[in-house]
Amino acid sequence: MMNFLRRAVSSSKRSELIRIVAVATATSGIVYANSNPDARTRISLAIPESVRESLSLPWQISPGLIHRPDQSLFGNFAFFSRVSPKSEAPINDEKGVPVEASDSSKPSNGYLGRDTIANAAARVGPAVVNLSVPQGFHGISMGKSIGSGTIIDADGTILTCAHVVVDFQNIRQSSKGRVDVTLQDGRTFEGVVVNADLQSDIALVKIKSKTPLPTAKLGFSSKLRPGDWVIAVGCPLSLQNTITAGIVSCVDRKSSDLGLGGTRREYLQTDCAINAGNSGGPLVNLDGEVIGVNIMKVLAADGLGFSVPIDSVSKIIEHFKKSGRVIRPWIGLKMVELNKMIIAQLKERDPMFPDVERGILVPTVIPGSPADRAGFKPGDVVVRFDGKPVETIKEIIEIIDDRIGKQMQVVVERSNKERVTLEVIPEEANPDM
Repeated sequence: MMNFLRRAVSSSKRSELIRIVAVATATSGIVYANSNPDARTRISLAIPESVRESLSLPWQISPGLIHRPDQSLFGNFAFFSRVSPKSEAPINDEKGVPVEASDSSKPSNGYLGRDTIANAAARVGPAVVNLSVPQGFHGISMGKSIGSGTIIDADGTILTCAHVVVDFQNIRQSSKGRVDVTLQDGRTFEGVVVNADLQSDIALVKIKSKTPLPTAKLGFSSKLRPGDWVIAVGCPLSLQNTITAGIVSCVDRKSSDLGLGGTRREYLQTDCAINAGNSGGPLVNLDGEVIGVNIMKVLAADGLGFSVPIDSVSKIIEHFKKSGRVIRPWIGLKMVELNKMIIAQLKERDPMFPDVERGILVPTVIPGSPADRAGFKPGDVVVRFDGKPVETIKEIIEIIDDRIGKQMQVVVERSNKERVTLEVIPEEANPDM
């Protein structure tokens, strides 16, 4: 190899070439050489930041010799670094508030660096607060309900769980109650519950501050996949500023899977350690963005925690701002999502089952409901809703949205290859259902 290098370059460049190759051989990489003697030889290196600093002196590498991974390599030496760029610690301003981290502190190419979780926690940590609500019975003090929350707006809006800040048995009287709020920097405030929704267990608390408040950025839970790293931040067992890490176990755990009745809901399942006091705290991705609100855990098991996806929370917040409450449409159908395997099994049991490849089966129609008045029958398979093809219950919920009192056309398939178009008008669901 050295003989080849000596022939490839002039003697004046020989020492510089040897130094470059020495760097390549000192770190992990692969060297490719073109054996064509007529080709002009060029050395191309991708040097990690930690190594590049040591190359600045006493000798320099021409910018033309640095190879970027997205460039093609033909007839040249190429060294590929297997060392990920080093992370930088978060920087604070004069007031001690963390400044937005540079790109170098973010995960590179999907790698989990030494400081990745610490950086994510540093971004969201200052915005996580401790919440406590005095509890009593007929004027007798019974201690405090303690939980967590996240400041999501500079105006002092705090996102948390409804069961942390309101009395489920008497929500209408307590939904404007007082909440003691403690920030991680030691400041304390008296907050007010401005909105609470029982079905989703989501609430908003408001505090007023004459000084700037730290805020957390909301992400997108729809981007999560099983196995993604997440961290839970909060005040478990009154231990403020606690961080636990884990992975997403399931991105769409249905409320029915957990034995929870009422309105259909979906949760993020994680194996982060969640205990009493974590309720209302944020579930955070590696970019420091809030992607869920920690809501509950399974008492008889470890590593089974559940969070409300932030995409659902964002819609709830929009309802709060628009109507002061969450408006949920109701048509009165029990529904089951179909796939090819389920359809094949149903056809084996009943040769007259509708000839469909996708859709939502209606096993039950609630008597007196909008669906009952529209003419739905048990056994119908919904294939189109308001002019759009549907395969999941979630799609139907998104189509209906908050369109209470508006007529929608629904196409269903029935036995004997019968296709029927029905017209249904959603009503607002009873909040106590």
